[in-house]
Formats: sequence, C-alpha cells, structure tokens
Amino acid sequence: MNKYFLTCPRGLEEVTSKQISQYIQSSPIVDLGGVKFQGDKEDMYNVNLHSRTGMHLLQEIYSFNINSEKDIYKNIYNFSWDTILNPNKTFIIRTKSKSQVFQNTNFITLKIKDAIVDNIRVKFGKRPSINKLNPDIILSVLVKDKQVKIYIDSSGVPLFKRGYRNKVHKAALNESLAAGLILLSNWDRRSPFYDIMCGSGTIPIEAAMIAYNIPVGMFRDEFGFQKWDNYDSSLWDKIITDAKEKICFQNDVPIYGSDYFKKNIELGRESSRQMNISQKINFQSLDIKDFQPHKSNGIIIINPPYGNRIGEEKIIQKLYKNIGDVLKTNCIGLDAYIFTGNLEAAKSIGLRSKQRIILKNGKIDCRLLHYPITSGKFK
Repeated sequence: MNKYFLTCPRGLEEVTSKQISQYIQSSPIVDLGGVKFQGDKEDMYNVNLHSRTGMHLLQEIYSFNINSEKDIYKNIYNFSWDTILNPNKTFIIRTKSKSQVFQNTNFITLKIKDAIVDNIRVKFGKRPSINKLNPDIILSVLVKDKQVKIYIDSSGVPLFKRGYRNKVHKAALNESLAAGLILLSNWDRRSPFYDIMCGSGTIPIEAAMIAYNIPVGMFRDEFGFQKWDNYDSSLWDKIITDAKEKICFQNDVPIYGSDYFKKNIELGRESSRQMNISQKINFQSLDIKDFQPHKSNGIIIINPPYGNRIGEEKIIQKLYKNIGDVLKTNCIGLDAYIFTGNLEAAKSIGLRSKQRIILKNGKIDCRLLHYPITSGKFK
C-alpha cells in the first residue's frame, strides 16, 4: 500500500474525500488543500479516472527531516532513484516550501536536481535530462518546517483538464471547481439543472457528467502514471471498461445552459459534441432577463463576472441586481447558488443567503451563496 495525497481547490476537501471514497479501499483523511489515503495501484488508477474535484494525485516516495540546507543533497542522493528514473527518462521538479529554515525554493530545487542527477550518473554512466514541457516523471517536493516529502505525480497534466474542450471562454471556471460547486449544491441528479450565465458551458457539461456517471478522465489522452516503468496497461484497460459499463443514459436529466453571447454557446455545444452528449444538454443564447425555468423545482448555479477592473463597479452591481430580480420574479421554488469573488456586488442581489461556503478560485477568495427562492416579500 502506498501513501497518496490528492490535491484539490481550497474549500473542496470534504467534497473530494466523499466523492473518491467509493473508488478506494481505505478511508480518506481530509487535509488542508487535499485528501490523504493509502492504496494500491488500482486505487491510484481509479482516483485519476474518477475524481471530479481533484487536481493532482501525488504518490509519496520518500520523506526525511533535515536541520540545514546542507542535509538536502545527502538525503536525496541516498535514495534509490533508479527505481523511479533512468537516463532515458526526462523529469521535472516542482517545489513548495513552508519553512522558516529553508526559504529559498529555487535553491532547494537545484540541490535536489543535482543529487538525483549525480545518483543516476553513478549507476548508469549518464544522466537523465530536465524537460519542462512534457516530462516523463514529475516530482513534487513539499518542505514544511524541517520535513521534506518527495512525491511523484501520477496525474501529469492536472486532472481538471478533462480533454473535452479545445477552446474556452477567457473567464471559464476550472472544471474541478465547477464540479465541486455542483456537488456542494446536493443536486439530486434528476430535477432540472440550470446555468443561466454558462459561458463556454463548463458547469452544465460537468453536471451532465455527474448525472450520467461519466468518468471525468475518460477523454484525456494520457496520465502521468502511463509513463512509469510499472504501468499496468491490462489493469488500466479493465478499469476503463468497467467504468464505461457503468455510464447510464437510461433516464433523461433536464440540463440547461444559456448565455447572452452566441459565441459562448457554440463553445459549449462543441465541447458537448466532443463527448457525444450534445443531445443531453440544452444550450441556447438567452438574455438573463428573459430566463424562465421549465418547472417549479430544480437547481440554478451561476458564476457571474467579478468585475475586478477599475470602473466596472456600477455595471457589475446592475448585473447582480438583475440576477436577483430574475430569481425573485421567475424562480420561486428553485434553489439558486451564486459563486462569486465580489461580495460587495453580491449585496445587490437583494436576497438573504441561507449558506455561504468559503472557496478559492485560483488566488481569489470566493463564496458559494445559497438562496432558496420562496414566495413572499424579499428584503
């Protein structure tokens, strides 16, 4: 059994733990910025394929404590790197340091690289090369106080890159974060689902993948572990086959995505065609003021612009007021979720939120605001 750490967007740790628990043998443990668990190769393959909110699945390969920067080279050099690397493989090192002792991240990375290269050169007579664009092996180093942990990245390209879209709206949500918003809404996967400012369609597409049990990694070209020497292609093929058999299109789920700009809608439709689910999502060009739900129940998730540019304040406040007006007038009986990084503008919605979930969109502090829309007076 290996030790794994699945990173995820901040605020989605609990959701991530719950979602992957059905694909691993052990019980995951929530940690800051991700989830820890123990598992075997099959667990690792399954999490990479199925994790909707994960970013990188890291396998711990080595850890040690040090008291000075001089100890880094010695400890790294003494590890059996030939079990991970050989001169024909390329690699890259990504380092994060949260330590008062070792504050120079670039120095740490350089020392680790030198130790690995020297170790391989002694054993094979030549050294592996660094490749920053498409490495065979990605090493992640976490320095916390005096502890150093070395991980190998089994995902490679981040897991939010599903592989189903070539072009995106410039303000499009990270797919893992979009899936997290849906899971946080506790949508029952049967009632109507709406995104009335859908941009290039990330949220409706992720909703369709959840509704029909489509594995999020099924459309990717490659995972990092497929470049490892111990890659088991037969096991991976079996996991893919089993996952495909569990996709279920038996019941049509009403999923709607609308946006004012036709170009955005075309991007959404193109992405859904890449996945052969274009018939499962109703995309249309529509002004938010003209939105009318098809039934008196369902979920609405909106990720409106945050308006970070100078001079946009009044425009953004008006937009958020329009959102509130539409919800109050047309959406009685539905549950609305607004994801925003502009809490000041959110006041213009004119509704009292039942729940405010703290999240991060990249480096932006955000909130997922839950508004159950009921009849009566709104204050």
